Amino acid sequence: MTAAIFVAGASIILLGYWFRYTSMLILSTKTSQDFSYDIAHAHELGFHEARAALATVAATRFDSLLSAIDHDYRLVSALLRNVETPESRATLEDAILRIDFIGLKLAYRLAQPFSENIARRTLAEMSDVVAHFANSVGERSMASNGCS
Repeated sequence: MTAAIFVAGASIILLGYWFRYTSMLILSTKTSQDFSYDIAHAHELGFHEARAALATVAATRFDSLLSAIDHDYRLVSALLRNVETPESRATLEDAILRIDFIGLKLAYRLAQPFSENIARRTLAEMSDVVAHFANSVGERSMASNGCS
C-alpha cells in the first residue's frame, strides 16, 4: 500500500515537472518572424508593455497588470479561434499553454501575498503565453492569406 502511494505521488510530481518543462520549451521556441508586436499594435493590446513594466513597477500594481494580461489573453484567444482553419486547428501545444496560463494565474494568486519575485516571474510568463498566442494568430493569418 505504501509503495503504491509512493509511486502515485512520484508519478504526479513527474507529470507536473514534464508539464512545466514542456510549457517552458514551447515558450522558448522562436519563429523566423515575430507577429506578436503587429497583432498587439493592430488590436491595441498591452501585454508587451506589461512585460516591460514588470521590471520597475511596484508590487501594488501587479493586480492591474494581471487584469491587462488576462484581458489580452481572452482577446488573443478569440482571435486565434477566428483564424483557425482545418489545417491549423488547435494543437497540443495550444492546449498545454492554455492549461499553463490557468495554472500561472492560480500560482500568481497564491504567491502574490508572499513573494514579490515569484509573482513578478509568474506575470512575466503569463505575458509570454499571450505573446506566443498573438504570434500564432499572425502566423495563421499569413498562412490563410497564402503569404509566406
